[in-house]
Amino acid sequence: MTRRSGEGAVALLCLMAACASSSGSESARPRATPSAPQPAPSASVVASPPTIVTSPEHAAEHTVDLCPPERDGEREALTEPGGRKRYYSVDGYEGRWLRLTRNLEGAERSHCVLVAWPSGRENTDAVPVHVAGVIHDGWFRALKNTLARVPWQHTQLVRRIVIDNRPTEHGVAPFDRQRPDDARDGHTIWLHEHLFKDENHWARGNHGSYWSYHVSEDGHTFHEAGAEHELFSPVLLHELGHLVMYHVVNHPLVGIQATSVPECAQTCGDAGSCSKLPPAERERGCISPYCQPFRFETGTENWAEQYRFFYQSSATRTLLGEATPRCLGVLRNIDGGSAPWEAGLPDITRFRPSLWNSCGAKACKRW
Repeated sequence: MTRRSGEGAVALLCLMAACASSSGSESARPRATPSAPQPAPSASVVASPPTIVTSPEHAAEHTVDLCPPERDGEREALTEPGGRKRYYSVDGYEGRWLRLTRNLEGAERSHCVLVAWPSGRENTDAVPVHVAGVIHDGWFRALKNTLARVPWQHTQLVRRIVIDNRPTEHGVAPFDRQRPDDARDGHTIWLHEHLFKDENHWARGNHGSYWSYHVSEDGHTFHEAGAEHELFSPVLLHELGHLVMYHVVNHPLVGIQATSVPECAQTCGDAGSCSKLPPAERERGCISPYCQPFRFETGTENWAEQYRFFYQSSATRTLLGEATPRCLGVLRNIDGGSAPWEAGLPDITRFRPSLWNSCGAKACKRW
């Protein structure tokens, strides 16, 4: 999950800045990209699968192909038009296209995500990165398995995943700054390479420690897995939750700021009262100890954690239903499909409860 991630972290949401979500193009891509998906009109409306339109020549095979099969695995050197961006530049990185497909109402839908990483041993901020030469099909399989767990509309929000160690911990999914010198566009997720190389571990949150689910099964890593594994990343689900908040929950057409937090995810930080409260009251409403950014008091991370709980496993979805307050209703409204484990995707049978400050760093709550 996002933690102390420097300037670009979701944790550093500038709530005083213009935060409308992006509908612009992907400036870091050297060629045309698929059209942006149309998000749901509001969080109170049940999201339905995208309308599928078939042309006569495709009617016989029932396919609507927005991303041709030959693009899958295709590699490119990234060059940003106008030169290297000032913030979060990926100029000079290597990219590989990941083709995602889903069968909806008898038609195959497709979407391509560009996965990028530094071609050398440093990112554009001169931070060491060791992805080039070691990334393999098991990493791409992890991304594909994870994105298969969420509604197609949510998957389409992801245009690019960059593995360049820019986040201090795990990942960041920043909102669109709407600045031409900034590659943060509200459709890109940045990840740290240790998400793929390290096993699950304890991590420090605002109100205690939580079990950091890099991978769906303890004792495994994506780097050691083969090309056809069934593992997925709950951490990536958390980061995707931020994009969903920007574009689906806070739909720009109704004038909601992209970084606004649904009422169900608000914390004492949103009321500005955290410092005045005892630990138990500060934790109220938090689904995990990683409940808000570390530099701004807001419930953005509480929303992303609840999104993770909703898609991680049957156990975590049950726990989400027990927590008060909770975003279960909002998540159901923007889902509109069956749970991943009900659709035949892997479930996680075990969940490690967090260790909360309010009870002496013990697992005093079920979540």
